[in-house]
Amino acid sequence: MPRQADLAILFSIFLLLLQVCPVSSEVPCATSGRVPAHWSGGLIIDHTCTDLNAIPAEWIEAAKSDVKVHYAHTSHGGQITTGLDLIEDSNSTFSQVQGDRYLPIESGALSMLDGNPPESYITPDLYWETSDGLATTQNTLDENPTLTVSIWSWCTQLYWYGEAETQSYLDAMSSLETANPNVIFVYMTCNAQSTGDEGYNRWLRNEQIRQYCMTNDKVLFDFEDLDAWSDGEQSTYVYGDYYIPVEHEDFHGDQAGHTTYTSCEQKGRAFWWMVAALSGWVPQNTDGTTSSTTTTTPDGSILDTSFLLTTGLALTVVLIAAVAFKYHRS
Repeated sequence: MPRQADLAILFSIFLLLLQVCPVSSEVPCATSGRVPAHWSGGLIIDHTCTDLNAIPAEWIEAAKSDVKVHYAHTSHGGQITTGLDLIEDSNSTFSQVQGDRYLPIESGALSMLDGNPPESYITPDLYWETSDGLATTQNTLDENPTLTVSIWSWCTQLYWYGEAETQSYLDAMSSLETANPNVIFVYMTCNAQSTGDEGYNRWLRNEQIRQYCMTNDKVLFDFEDLDAWSDGEQSTYVYGDYYIPVEHEDFHGDQAGHTTYTSCEQKGRAFWWMVAALSGWVPQNTDGTTSSTTTTTPDGSILDTSFLLTTGLALTVVLIAAVAFKYHRS
């Protein structure tokens, strides 16, 4: 075969591998534990992120070991803490411990500082909306240097907050991120319990937050989406030409945090999914999260496809160089 044909074939293989070889979406870890710095397109935790059986045991244990959570909220946000308790009660694998305005340390448990000392019921002005609130949040982080994650949960403020006020929230969270590069700040959407004009405004502001998180590679706990979905069905109401997500009727009740235990548990499952991802797990085939570059073989073992393709690419380059050297010598 002519040497030009040999080179053409090898170069074609090189180009093919270059096209199909994916770039790994797993990003470098921050200096604290295994907590990643960011995700391309954002890490969106929603109703597709609630299957606890999908989380490998090693990443559940990694979350317990590496992730230390600061969680500030009011009554609606208590749905998550209640959900975590319910899950642990039924499955001790998901052990967690919550400290009222302090960070508890318990071996084999996910640790959470609940509140923003000295306060336990955290409205916007006590976390991000005022200079005093920002200073309090910063003090909590300074006094608890092992914290790796900080979260603040909405109550009903987005029923009436406008675009500018919501942007102030986004800007304040960004300023906290800049001041604390080794802490992951989790953004949230507002609950989906409002209807009418308030529900429409809430949906617009939640969309503003979602778009910001996806554009800027943030972590988002999508409370509204988790409210609206139950057992594969989304609940909406009609507002003009729009179908607005609204709390599913399965969650109508007031057992805890203005909703049902079922809704609380769904959010607790999503929270475990989130902390596993924050510990370094890359979820498989899940909308709204980073994609994986691994695949499972028929016998259940894991293959890292990015490694295989990268290796193939490197071997092709070596072959091209060898053929070129041979022809050069001849």
